[in-house]
Parts: sequence; structure tokens; C-alpha cells
Amino acid sequence: MRVIAAVCLVVLLALAVAYHAVWFGAAGADLAFALYGALVVTYIASRFALSLAYRAPRDAGHEPRVAIVVPAFNEQDGIAASLRSLLAVDYPADKLELVAVNDGSTDETLARMLEVADDAPRVRVIDLGSNCGKRAAMAVGMRATEAEILAFVDSDSTLEPDALRRLVQGFADARVGAVCGHAEVANVDASWLTRMQLVRYFVAFRVVKAAESAFGCVTCCSGCFSAYRRVAIVPHLDAWEHQRFLGAAVTFGDDRALTNRVLRDWKVLYAADAVSHTAVPVTLRQFLRQQLRWKRSWTRESLILARFIWRRQQAAALQAYAGILISLVAPVVALRSLVWLPLAGHRGLPLIYVAGIYLMALTYGLYYVVRRPRYDWRWIYGIAFCFFYLAFLLWQTYWAIATARTSSWGTRPATATGGAVPQPAGVVPKPSEGTA
Repeated sequence: MRVIAAVCLVVLLALAVAYHAVWFGAAGADLAFALYGALVVTYIASRFALSLAYRAPRDAGHEPRVAIVVPAFNEQDGIAASLRSLLAVDYPADKLELVAVNDGSTDETLARMLEVADDAPRVRVIDLGSNCGKRAAMAVGMRATEAEILAFVDSDSTLEPDALRRLVQGFADARVGAVCGHAEVANVDASWLTRMQLVRYFVAFRVVKAAESAFGCVTCCSGCFSAYRRVAIVPHLDAWEHQRFLGAAVTFGDDRALTNRVLRDWKVLYAADAVSHTAVPVTLRQFLRQQLRWKRSWTRESLILARFIWRRQQAAALQAYAGILISLVAPVVALRSLVWLPLAGHRGLPLIYVAGIYLMALTYGLYYVVRRPRYDWRWIYGIAFCFFYLAFLLWQTYWAIATARTSSWGTRPATATGGAVPQPAGVVPKPSEGTA
């Protein structure tokens, strides 16, 4: 099956080139749209090619001292499992510490943290007392340790046993300032929506991040599981924690913003073999709010990235600028193809455009089949996701740009620390340390 899928994938990539030649040379298409079509084909094909040549950082036997910081707000259902998965990683106990930061949760998150800490001396629990925001919680966790490598795992994520060991191998290269792990969907069969996200996550990491890693310029170290060299982020910690955009405090997009800080002076890599499993939104309402938040942070950080990436790596800069341009123009192309051209009398062209979307979706789905170690029938949901994207997510782009100053998460209180450094309510001590 995988061989057949591989052959089909090559054929589809060839058809994609032919398709765009026909579509953007068809009646009603002008030079600008023809150039856009050529850009899309070149951009997608180059990412696939780079991802196929990608290799994870080799095992150099590197074992730096690591602190894993886990900020959590109202995560009572998943925080204990996340912390226990971190305790089970294959890494020297004397070189690993866990810092769990409770960001003013109103549920049983703190109690769940303490339950784990009662049985594990390596878990240090910090309670902020009130909700200060994820960035503040992360910053408190970073300041609470002197570890050489600072790793972050979302409170709804778990790690495979060898994930941390594989992730830190990238830091054997002294030029590397951050490494991003690979994220798989943990609750894949929870709903039709989670199944659709399965292929999307796989492509986002194994194609997009793998292609960026070829140049040492991964533009977003996912909050699911990533690590940073301490000396690469400490000089930027205050500026990152209290970042403002167009006069408003920034309360989300911490992973992309932190990556941007490091990327200015350091290489940033992707480790495909350092695997985490993360829970994704189950309902449409949760998902659309998450995607809008991500698009807002993409808007802000893309403006910042565009100002310096050309000085870091020219090939990576071309990829970054092409990705930004395609994202900004895509809604216009869709509107023109599905609305304007039919009104202008080109009745058959919308079907050609939709066929192109299907072709792209099938390409991603087959890539998923080829690259997975075992056949997974759920790849077909990746095709459905492309049409779901066209129907819903594509049109969020301009709204996200227009509301980029907002500080609302949409799924949690919008709290910012302003200019003050939050003071923890206390480091919760172990029973052996004589707590009350």
C-alpha cells in the first residue's frame, strides 16, 4: 500500500504543476494570478523536497542538565498524566528537574500537581496564587532553575520515553539555540474534527518544520514540546514576557514569539524523533477559537520575522516570505475563483479550482501514508480537512489581522502582567521539608 501511495504521490506532484499551468492560464486569469500559481507550486514542491531530505539530529550522547517547565491553568484532567510522563522519560535523574507552575487555576489543577509531587522529589510545584497568564508562568519557571536547557511541555501533552533524550541531541551543536520536537494527536478518535487534525499536524511538522530545519531556521517551536538553550533566551526574557504589539500587551503566541527571539542569533532545529502526544480541540467552537488565536500571533510574529530573517539565511527567507505572501493572498484567490469568475461568465473555472484543492489534499494524504510506519486509514480525513479549511479557516485570516491587538485567548481569561514581574504565592514544599 505504501509503495502504491508513493507512486501516486509522485504522479500527483506532476499533475499539480500541470494543473496550475492550465488553471492560471485559463480564460479570465491574468499575469498576477499566473505568478501566484507558479509561486504556490514552487513553494509546496520545495517543502516536500526538503522534507524528504530531512534527517533528525544524530545521537551524540549529549546529556546536558535539563529543566522541564510545565505551566498550567485549569488543566485538572490532564496535568497529572503529563507530569507522570515526564517522570518516566529515559534521562538521568540527577540531570533532570521538573517545574510545574500553577497559573491561578480555579479547578483542581494545583491539587493534581501536588499529588504527583508527593511521590516524586524531582517535581517542584510553584503556585502563582492568581492568574497571571501563560508567559508569566513560563518566565517564573525559567527563573526558578539554573539548568542549561529549558524545555517546555504543554499541560495537555505527554512525552514518549526517549523523547527528551532525542530532543537535546541537537544542542550538541553549540550554534543551536532551540530545538522543536514532533507532536502527534493524542485524542485522535475523539471526534471527526480530531481525526481531521491528525494529518494536518503530521504535515505541519514533518513537511513544514522539516523543510525549515534544513536551514536551521524553524520559525515556531511548538509549545507541545520544545527546548531552548538557557543563554539564548535569558537575555530576552524580560522583553519577551512583557511584549507589546501596537500598544497592547501580548498574552498569547508565546512559542512563536520566543522562537523569534532565539532565531535572530541562533540556529533552530526540528527533531522528528522526539515525539510528544497532545490533546487537540474536540468541538468546532474550541477549534475555531484556537485557530483564530494562532492566526493573530502569526500576524504579529510574521511582521517581526520578516524584518530580520533575510539577514540570517537567504534561502530560508525566500521560504518565509513566500509563505507569508501566499497566506495573505489566498482568500482573494478563493473569492475570485468561487465568486467573481462565475459572475463574469467563467462557469467551469470554479470546478477547476476546487479540483486543485482536492489535488493538494490528496497529495498531503498520500504523503501521510508514505511517511507513516504503518498504514493508517484515517489519512482520508486529511482530504476532508482541506475543504474544511476552505470553508472556514481561510476566511479567518483578515479578521485575525484586523483584531491582532486583542489580548483575549478566547478559551481562558486574558491576563497580562504589564510591566511588573509576577511574584509567586509560593513554592509549594515537599512533605519532607516540613510543610503545613
